[in-house]
Amino acid sequence: MRVIIGDIVGFLDGYPSEEEVKAALERAGVEVEGAERVGERFKTILPARILSVERDGNLHWVKADVSGATRTVATTDPVREGEILLWADVPPKEMRGRVSEGMFLSEEELGLTPKSEHLARVSDPERYEEEFLIGETILHLYIPPNRPDLMSVRGLAVEVSAFTGIPFVDLNLREEPTLDETFPVDVMDERCDAYSLRVIRLGKGETPRTVRYKLFMVGFNPINPAVDATNWTAYMLGQPLHAFDSRKVEGRIVVRPSREGERFVSLEGKEYILPEGVMLIADAQKPLAVAGVIGGKDSGTYEDTETVLLESAHFSPAAIRRATTLLGITTESSRRFERNVSPRLVPLGSLYASELLKTWVGASYGRLLLAGDVVPPRKVFVSWRKVRRYLGFVPENAEELLRRLAFGVEGRSEDGMVVVEPEHRTDISLQEDVIEELARLIGYDNLPEDPPPETPLPPRPRDRYEDEIRTFLAGMGAYEAVSLGLFSPSETAGYEGLKVVSDFNESFSRLSSSPLPHILKVLSHNHRMGNQGVPFFSIVNIYDREGRESRFIVFGITSPAGYYDAKGFLDALRERFGWSYGYRIPSEDPSLHPNLSADILIEERRVGSIGAVKHRVARRFGLKARSFVWYVEILPKGRVRYGRFSDLPASVKDISFLAPRHVPFYEVDSFVRGSVEGLPVEEVKLVDIYEGSPIPDDSRSYTYRFVIRPSESPLTDEEIRAVVDTLSERIGRKFKLRR
Repeated sequence: MRVIIGDIVGFLDGYPSEEEVKAALERAGVEVEGAERVGERFKTILPARILSVERDGNLHWVKADVSGATRTVATTDPVREGEILLWADVPPKEMRGRVSEGMFLSEEELGLTPKSEHLARVSDPERYEEEFLIGETILHLYIPPNRPDLMSVRGLAVEVSAFTGIPFVDLNLREEPTLDETFPVDVMDERCDAYSLRVIRLGKGETPRTVRYKLFMVGFNPINPAVDATNWTAYMLGQPLHAFDSRKVEGRIVVRPSREGERFVSLEGKEYILPEGVMLIADAQKPLAVAGVIGGKDSGTYEDTETVLLESAHFSPAAIRRATTLLGITTESSRRFERNVSPRLVPLGSLYASELLKTWVGASYGRLLLAGDVVPPRKVFVSWRKVRRYLGFVPENAEELLRRLAFGVEGRSEDGMVVVEPEHRTDISLQEDVIEELARLIGYDNLPEDPPPETPLPPRPRDRYEDEIRTFLAGMGAYEAVSLGLFSPSETAGYEGLKVVSDFNESFSRLSSSPLPHILKVLSHNHRMGNQGVPFFSIVNIYDREGRESRFIVFGITSPAGYYDAKGFLDALRERFGWSYGYRIPSEDPSLHPNLSADILIEERRVGSIGAVKHRVARRFGLKARSFVWYVEILPKGRVRYGRFSDLPASVKDISFLAPRHVPFYEVDSFVRGSVEGLPVEEVKLVDIYEGSPIPDDSRSYTYRFVIRPSESPLTDEEIRAVVDTLSERIGRKFKLRR
């Protein structure tokens, strides 16, 4: 969002500096992404009175008085003696044998209009900076999604006032209708809880030039007074409006859901075939607008419009999100409604725009016709006990602090106080929300460093256990990814994902009965971004067809890493938490390759799988890299054996052997790891599996590495050989050793 600092200051009884405004906004949670000034491209801008004009072909050589000094300036725009232009101090330039000293500016060159055919003319040289907004600063802001009130100058000014201590001066409007006219309205969609209409008769005139400049600077397109008044209201107050030409509306205004296949043509002339249920503003014959999103071709106002029907309404955020998603349209209006702009701005926005038109073009307006109810502000009880729990103390001036943010306080007792939500906000529903506001005003860096005597409830045992798992995997170098958990039908194909009833589109309409889509979506996104194939993990919920929930750890990594890189993380997790399970190959999971996969078993119960993802499955997620994954239920902690760390030197020995190909890998691996019982072997690691010449067709070659490290005293060469001989004998009784 873009906002002009001078407009914020207009709501304050004082003049904070630009840096004070930026600091206050940052403390309010608004990120200042950038700033620009009108005319910052030029070192000096001054008014210049034209003394004489000499024409040379398409050039006009002008002598001008610039602050008492005579300058010769060349321009292609016709000018007349006595006019006052804007002169900018730029390096001299030779043209046709003469030197042009500086240049004259247009509104386009100052960034005030999208296009300007002529130079800017100054009407008052004493106030030229104010007239052309020279030196005004435009801030580029990131507004948090939960704060629609900050998508307005007024909402931002409340925050700046609170954090600078400069009093806030609100609007002082009185409704004074002079027309005895209304227009009938029917609200037939419960997703519109408040809809107002006001009849306005326009006079003659145009939008003030400064307002047109500002609208363009903050992202609106100036059109005519009626449209400009609605956009200026959205910018200043955050309340979107729409102005209908009464000549284009037949019978009455109707708020209703669309019918299947109904046609709608937007202001830009694009036609949409609507599905059932999109909220429309219509008349007795046709759709006029998609509610809260965009007007139709018959919903605008024109240069000859005489009577305006001014709409100010509040729509369900979910309904607006659904419409923007289905139609692929996002507008300044929809951005505000999606975030749930306050319904209490409905009458204020209508009155503000009406008064603007009264001032600009001498308009007269009728009384407000309101269908529905404007929801009153919520009241929240805040207990001192909870304030102390979160902040560490109870501020003596808590009421004063909250009033600075436009909260109301209805009463204070020994137990707490009743707080009334500001009329322009919709994000205050819990006492924790109010306590957060107190913390913001006090300053998080000013809160006690020591934890308060009363702390929130400790985490549940399951949460502590999962945190241990997260910490362990992160310590091994894996990155945790938090999955949204919603997928498209194609992504959950084969997993019978449950359908979600929501306003999301089809891409987010299914839950998964398998952990795999959670990690494949993460791997795909990471790969598309061109990042290296780092390991990822998530702790996720999955749901069967009856809606029963299970909790899994899911892990994934892409090439050049391989199967055993992924398995190393799983084995480390097993050892750390004392899990006891075996393997069975191949995996029953249809998404894993049968030649490189295994199921994870406890007795005969399958609790997870590991393997390479089939290419056709990966392609459903747009994943082109070779991927290796595993997932496993969060198993109960087992018995973990700890030993004294040995600082004695280790001896590393490899043993190779042949095993029949029909023997599953997990049986081979379990046997080899069990063969070290009673021996000073610190680590067993599979280093190679090989098939092919010169290995017999019915066999598979395995090579295991054994790290021999004593705990008490160093081993002699004879003792090390004895350990290796014992291992060879145990393995040789089961499989054929390779010499």
